[in-house]
Amino acid sequence: MREQSLGDIRFGTLARAAEGLTQWRPLLMSFLTLLAFSLLIALGASMLTKTVFMSSIIMLIALIVLMAGSSAVGIMLMDKAKNEPIRSFAAAASAGLLCLPKFILVGLIVFAATLVYGLVAAIIYFVCKIPFLGGILAFVAHPILVLVAAALLIALIWVIGPLMGPALWSGLSVKAALANVLSIARKRLVEVVLMEVVLYIILTLICVMLFAGLVPATMSLTGMAMSITSNASSMGGFGGYGYGGGMSSSMMGMMMGSGASMGLISGLGVLFAVIGALLGQVAVMGMNLIYLQARESVDPTEAEDALDGLIGDVRKKAEEAKAHTMAAAERTMAAAERAKQAASDRLQEASAKNTATNPATDTAGNAEPANPAASPAAAIAATAAAAAAAEANARQVAEEEAARLRTEAEVARVRADAEAARLKAEAQAAEAARQRAQAEAAERAAAAQAAQAAEEAREKANAAHRASELQAQQEAEKREAERQEAAAREAARVKAEAQAQAHAQAEEKARQSQALTHCSVCKATIAPDDVFCGECGHKLK
Repeated sequence: MREQSLGDIRFGTLARAAEGLTQWRPLLMSFLTLLAFSLLIALGASMLTKTVFMSSIIMLIALIVLMAGSSAVGIMLMDKAKNEPIRSFAAAASAGLLCLPKFILVGLIVFAATLVYGLVAAIIYFVCKIPFLGGILAFVAHPILVLVAAALLIALIWVIGPLMGPALWSGLSVKAALANVLSIARKRLVEVVLMEVVLYIILTLICVMLFAGLVPATMSLTGMAMSITSNASSMGGFGGYGYGGGMSSSMMGMMMGSGASMGLISGLGVLFAVIGALLGQVAVMGMNLIYLQARESVDPTEAEDALDGLIGDVRKKAEEAKAHTMAAAERTMAAAERAKQAASDRLQEASAKNTATNPATDTAGNAEPANPAASPAAAIAATAAAAAAAEANARQVAEEEAARLRTEAEVARVRADAEAARLKAEAQAAEAARQRAQAEAAERAAAAQAAQAAEEAREKANAAHRASELQAQQEAEKREAERQEAAAREAARVKAEAQAQAHAQAEEKARQSQALTHCSVCKATIAPDDVFCGECGHKLK
């Protein structure tokens, strides 16, 4: 997958973190979780004086409820960050409860990794006790151990800790989530840290905006309310309204313990709990958005393969260290056996020398002691001294041999580790070069395909343009023919109407001329313009 630069960081994505202030369903889940947690804690505290076991069980249940409810809120906000429908309360609560074993397993893995790193550091520091060589090893190893521990702590505080929750809330298994987060810590550490800094700045601004109004309003109105509702109103009254007498009367009202005062304090606690839940939702929403953006540059299969390789390397090094330790122990035991055999040989030689120097030979050839009273004691003392000296020499030789073998074993192990690290670095460099070559080849192929696709698209566009022009021309000719045909039909209709009107006018004139040429009474001939008949005076029109 293509490596991203710092210029690819989309800080504008974090503006969606403010959407956590408008999500009422996660807010209600947070409120219900805090309410159930508070009730269980109060119940456990009340039962503490009666039975410690039941109180501990209730406290554990309260902790489980708090963690499961927090995970349910995170799952709802993850749905919102993915622009997916937010799941129901029951589904979110069950999913949050199922996330608890995953979080516990991740915590155990982090704890085990911390112990292993501490054990490795302790072994290295024990090796540093070797004369002369230990100083050189300490000069090199201690800064490296400090830098590695600092890098691991930074990754744990800024990446693994904040992003492990969103990874598990997105539905991944522990192995896949751990692989993704470790890959993000290895590739996108700077990006994630910068985005978290921006998120913290956003949270700080929201807190400043909220508490700039909440703190003065809370102090003044709480002082006035306590002055009015408490039994100590004579000490403050309205004269204590404000930041001085009002707060003193508030404290007095709380100590008096009136019902109204307790109600005021309880309501204020609920208000600030809701505000804290809202700020927490903004933080969780921001972490979800950071994880989703950082995950875009991570290949899940590659991340899991890298984690499997890391686990295999650790197991291989552990087996190699075990083999080196066993070989060193065997060499030490063999050296001890050789030293013991050498001590036994020296003891026998000393006994033989003592026997050869003390006895006196008589004329018959039989060996008799020269001083019968002193020879046995002297022989025993000489034998014991020789045995002690031989044993001391043997012990010293064995210790020197063991120290030499330990030094050789540590030097060989350090060389082997250095050689393994060098080979691993070379392999990683070769793998990186191969990946870069593949990426460049893929980019060139993609560029060629894009160019080819662009050329094909251009040809298709030209063909489509020519076809559209031809179709438009045909449609224009068709519309012109239809227009001419309509004009011809209209002209024919107008001509027909004119002919019909002329025919009707001719018929009307003929009828009128026929009707008015003779009088209907006397049948005398009349003119068309006559109104009365000239013969009989009949009204014609």
